[in-house]
Order: sequence, then structure tokens, then C-alpha cells
Amino acid sequence: MPVLSSRVKRKDSMMGVRGKGRGPWVEEEYCSLLQFPDEILKRIVDWLCNPVDRNALSLACKRLKAIEGQSRETVLVSNCYAIQPTTLVRRFPNARSITIKGKPRMVDFSFFPHAEVWGAFATPWVEILVKHYRPIRHLKMKRMTISDSDIERLVSVCGDSLQELELEKCSGFSTAGLDVIARACQNLVVLNLSEAEIKNEGVPTWLTTLAETAKSLRVLDLSLTEVHHVEQNAVVELASRCHTLRLCDAMKIDHVLPVVEAARETVRHMGIGLYSQNVENLDQITEAFGRCKGLEGLSALWDLDERSLLMIMPVAARLKSLDLTFTLLGQRELADLLGTCVNLEDLQCTDIIGDRGLRQIGTNCQNLRKLVVEAYEAGFVTQHGLMAVANGCFLLEKIRFYAADMTNEALETLANNCPNLYDVRICLVQKYDDSYPVIELEAADATLNLGVRALLIKCPRVRRLSLGFDAWHRLGPTNVVINDEGMGYIGEYGRNLQIITFDNVRGSTDAGLVSIAFGCSKLRKLELRCCPFGDTSVAALALRPPSLKLLWAQGCQVGLLGVRMLAQRPDMIVEVIKESSTDQNVITDWQLLAYSSAAGPRTDLPDNVDHVDDAYCSPLYSEQLVCSTIAADQMPGFGELQGFAEMSNDPNYHESCHDRGIQDSSCCLDPNKNSSS
Repeated sequence: MPVLSSRVKRKDSMMGVRGKGRGPWVEEEYCSLLQFPDEILKRIVDWLCNPVDRNALSLACKRLKAIEGQSRETVLVSNCYAIQPTTLVRRFPNARSITIKGKPRMVDFSFFPHAEVWGAFATPWVEILVKHYRPIRHLKMKRMTISDSDIERLVSVCGDSLQELELEKCSGFSTAGLDVIARACQNLVVLNLSEAEIKNEGVPTWLTTLAETAKSLRVLDLSLTEVHHVEQNAVVELASRCHTLRLCDAMKIDHVLPVVEAARETVRHMGIGLYSQNVENLDQITEAFGRCKGLEGLSALWDLDERSLLMIMPVAARLKSLDLTFTLLGQRELADLLGTCVNLEDLQCTDIIGDRGLRQIGTNCQNLRKLVVEAYEAGFVTQHGLMAVANGCFLLEKIRFYAADMTNEALETLANNCPNLYDVRICLVQKYDDSYPVIELEAADATLNLGVRALLIKCPRVRRLSLGFDAWHRLGPTNVVINDEGMGYIGEYGRNLQIITFDNVRGSTDAGLVSIAFGCSKLRKLELRCCPFGDTSVAALALRPPSLKLLWAQGCQVGLLGVRMLAQRPDMIVEVIKESSTDQNVITDWQLLAYSSAAGPRTDLPDNVDHVDDAYCSPLYSEQLVCSTIAADQMPGFGELQGFAEMSNDPNYHESCHDRGIQDSSCCLDPNKNSSS
């Protein structure tokens, strides 16, 4: 394959800061690769499967950009406000698989006030897709607001070609819209409505219609979605056809046996809401589960008792995925179950499992790759359980762990034994147990600095790091779990980090976050909650890192000084979200959301959201201070940012920013090595 010639003439970069501009163009007459006709170049581009590689290629020159855009079939818009909808169809006219993400993931935790009116409306995207019709095979929208009329317009044009439709965590539509999907999309293979907010209006029997019309349906995901008026015959029909059937708490099936019997030849992952009260004929159900030879995953195991748990024992050894998050089994029953799951790769549970259950996991689940241990009121796990997992599950790649206590030794053990980790989320919560005394640690072990350093050194694939701490954990409100030294380690060794989340990291100062801003050059998302970071930190984030696409801060000490400085960053849209805007004379709590956009400020701001520019002067209240008004030209570092703003007036630089916004929005990392948000 021809390669770029060593004699490459490059234009001067539009910006002096590395990574800020699109980068220099390549003169075509100096590049041997570009001597080939477009047809040959298209065939070469088609060999590139990684979107990151395709993005890099498209930035080389305008010709390669056009060829790559014409050949791209899969596009991810990671922020619906990053580009205009028209840009999508112009830049990628042949896209057949489109993913559009809306609201930030913080709405999942109810951190956004009035999130239902925040924005992320699907209407402009649907209008463009309908107007510029192409046979779309896959459409996914996440945390978007999509109405029944949007659905009707979309499927009226794309219904015949649509094979995969995902409205994950979306809202605004009702059963009437779902009935339209069921009748119009008869070639549907995948329908994902997980965690969607569906209005029970219009046509309650849409699921029955779906079972009758969508004969090619193979995946139906209604997990954590409330659905009413479900006919059991429809569920039996779907179970005989789908290899993935997640209904979870969507429906409470009165009789499980017919569903399990229908699923024995097809279903690989089942979540049908197994309750103790709806389990009849236990012996027959146990035999039916035993005949499900292809079953590899189970979820929605609700409040099962020890007796009814026996029915899934015949398939426990074959399970690769198991969700016990909503199971009310005790520690002993959970430990017994996990002792038989020798092929488990994905486990989700609560801390009811205890250190005893985690020891069973470390001993028996040696193929485990993903572990989620959520916090529950009656549960209790510590660093001892984490060490037991680390000493047995060497293939672990992702861990989310809510612990009552943690030590550097446990994190170092995790780092030494699990080098394939790419997603690490550790949260310490305030819990006490009579069998576990609270011990005041020595000064050297009072922080988790060394453990965090070990994770970043020994696990170079870590892309996501989340550290959360209870404000009163272990030694009271003055306890320091990670300080500036630990932040410095993150900045020094976290060069590959792309997502960082800090919650109640009270031991650090602005200096710690500044080191991260200048050290983590690949950082794309930064989430801060109840941290002592102020304007100095935000000033650093206004300059670095070059790849930063989203910043969210709540309960921090950021004021107008930092907010307006951040607004000077090229392509950065800064919004202040307030608790209420009904009384202009009342200063309310607020939070900051900044995101990269080539489309400019959005036009659908709700009343409680303000767009920030260099003249923004609305008083901002935080728990620590009321931020004063400061003139923009008095901000530290304003001169450098002003230079960036002047460059943005250059047409070539504007085109560079616009292209970069599209590239970043359409970039999708390997799903096996990146955690979705």
C-alpha cells in the first residue's frame, strides 16, 4: 500500500497551541498517496475500520476528507448540540447507522433541575433525516426527547429499511408512538427501549401488535421501563423468537413456565421478572431452565427466596452475564449461587454480597471481566473483598465498586493483578458494621494517593477514572482521601485518561486540578461535584487539555471569573444551570455545563439555563461564596484567550473548528474498550 511521501509540504498551523487547530493540510502534489484516483483511495479508506483512524485520515487534506465522508456508514454524534443536523447529512451522505446522544449523563442521577425541559429535542434531527432520505438501517437516540409525531414522521419514511431502533433513556413519546413503530417497522431486528419514560396513552396493546408484525425481531430490551396491559401470549411469542429478551420490571408475568419453555431454543439472555410470588410449579420451571441450552445471561431476579433460587441453578454454570442488582437474597444465598457461576464474565450486584460473596467471586469466577457492586442500605463491603476479587479475576477490565473502606494495598493489588483494566470507578460510602472496627490509619496510608498511582502505572489502558468519597467517610468531614499529591500522580501518569469524575474530593486544591489539566492531554470529559476547585482550576481548563469536550461542575467554588474565562475557550459553549428562575431577585444554587460545539449557542435554552459570554454578570451562588462581577479584561490569562478569539475570526480557522467538531462528534471508540455514558 502506498504511504505518505517523506517530502510533505505543510502549511503553517493556524494556532500555536498543540491540538487546538485542525492541524496542517498536506499539499496534494507532495503526497504520493494522493496521486491515485478517487476510486483507489476509496478502496484504501474502506479498509480502515477504526473511526479514530478514519478521523485522523480525514484531517490530512480536503480530498481525503471528502472521500472518507462519502464512504462512512457509521456515525456517532456524541452531543446533539455539537453540530447542526444539516452538517450530518452533508458531511456523511451515505451514513446508514446513526447514533445521537442528547442530555448529559448527570440527568440519570437527578442532578439537573427541571431536566425534563432541558433540551435535546429530536425534532430537528428527524426533520433532516426525513428530508434527506436514505435507507437507514440503525438509528439510536440516547437521552433525547422524541414525540409521537417525530416517530410517525421518521417511520413513515425509514420504516421499511429500519432494522435496529434504539430509544435508550428517551422520553416524550407514548404507547401510540410505539404502536406506529410496531405496525410500520416490520423488518425490525432490534428494539431497545431500556430505561425509557413511556406515557401510557393511546394504544396500550402495542406489544401484542409488535409480536404479531415484527417476525424478524431478535432483540427486545425493555429493562427498567414501565409497561402496562401486557398479554402473556405476546411474551410467549416473543420468547420463542428473540435471542435477547429483557423485560425486567416492565411487566409482572403471572405464570413464568410457558415463557421459559418457549425460550428454550432461542433466548440467550433473559430478563422476564422472576418474583417469588409468580413462581409456580417450581420443579417444572427448574426443568425448563435446564432445557435452555443457549441461555448465557439472566437479569430481573426480583426478591427470590432460597427455595425459588434453586430453579436457576441448572444454568448457573453456563451463565456469562448475571444481574443481581434488584435481588433481595441474603449474603449466604448469593455466595452459594456465585460459587457455581464458573464462566461468569459480567456481574452486577449490590454490597449485600459482602466480602464473603466477593471471595467466592475471586475463587470461582476467573473469567470475570466486568464487576459492578452498587451501594445498598443493608450491604457492607471493604477492601478485603476487592483484594479477593483482584487475586482471582485477572481478566478484569471494568470495575465499579462502592466500599465502606479502602486502602492503598487493595488498589495496588488490583493494579498488579488486573493490567487490562480500562474503566475504574471507586466510591467510598459512610457505612458501619459491628464486625468491622473503624481504624484510624497512619499518615502514610491516610490517603489513596499511592493506590491511584499504582493503578495508572500498572494499568496503561485505563481510559476512565472515577473517585467518589462520602463527605463524612472514615475520619469525619476533615478526612483527606486524595490530595494534591494524588492529583499530581493522575496528571503525570494519566496520559491516556479520557473521562475523569471527582465527587467530594475535598483534600485537593486548585493546584491538583491544574496538574491534571496540563498532564492529561487526551482528557475529553471532566465531571466535578462538591470539590474545592475554583477559578484558577477553570482558568487552566480554559487553556488545557486540548481535547476537552465536556466539563460539568456542581457545588464547586467556581465564580464569574472562571465561568467567563472558560467561555473564551474556542468552540466552547458555557451554560449556567440554576435551580429556579421564577424570581430574578433570588440567587439560587447553580451548576456549570460546558461543551464543545461547532454549531454555536443553542436556541432552545429553558428559562433556568443561561448562556455565558464575556459580558455575563448574573450573580452566582455557591455554598461557600457569592461570586462577584469582574470585568473580562481583568481575568488572569485573558490575553492568551483573546489571541485565540482573534484567530477564530480567520475563515480558515473557522473551517478548521467546524470540521473538528464534526470529527469529534462522529468519533466512536471500540465499545469493548470504552464505557458509554
